[in-house]
Amino acid sequence: MPSILPPRPVLAGLALALAASTLGGCAWFRAEPPYLAATESRPLEVPPDLVLPSSVSALQVPPLPAGGVAMPGNAPPAVVGSAGGAFVLADSAEGAFRRVGLALGRIDGVDSHTPVPALNAYEVRYGGETLLVRLRPEDGQVRIDAIGSDGRVLDTAAARGLLETLRQRLQ
Repeated sequence: MPSILPPRPVLAGLALALAASTLGGCAWFRAEPPYLAATESRPLEVPPDLVLPSSVSALQVPPLPAGGVAMPGNAPPAVVGSAGGAFVLADSAEGAFRRVGLALGRIDGVDSHTPVPALNAYEVRYGGETLLVRLRPEDGQVRIDAIGSDGRVLDTAAARGLLETLRQRLQ
């Protein structure tokens, strides 16, 4: 029985021609992407009142007044009072914490001082004892005392000596 289908090479050629024409035709329906048609807009203008002022003179240190003496308003906060070993410093909590840390680092006999910001204190090894130098804000001032690991105020010779030296350093 004779076949009514064309030979295989002819069918393969027709299939290939049909695929090429349909795949190539997709480009006829594709439009340009929108970003290619975008035009450049004007640069953003900043209003004059939002322009930052010059900060060149912000970091200049003012000269000392005649005679080389600093103004009284520039003195560090003073130690207001003391009771037992504890004392009160007229400073903010942040300023006092920073100053006490610096002073502890300069005291002879302090083996280590580790800040404990959660307790607002420093863990200090002094005179063979480990104690906490605690800073408590009270009425715009900061009370500084020494406490033990159990939370009780210490009245040992090492604690009194450290607080007295610290008080002298902070004056």
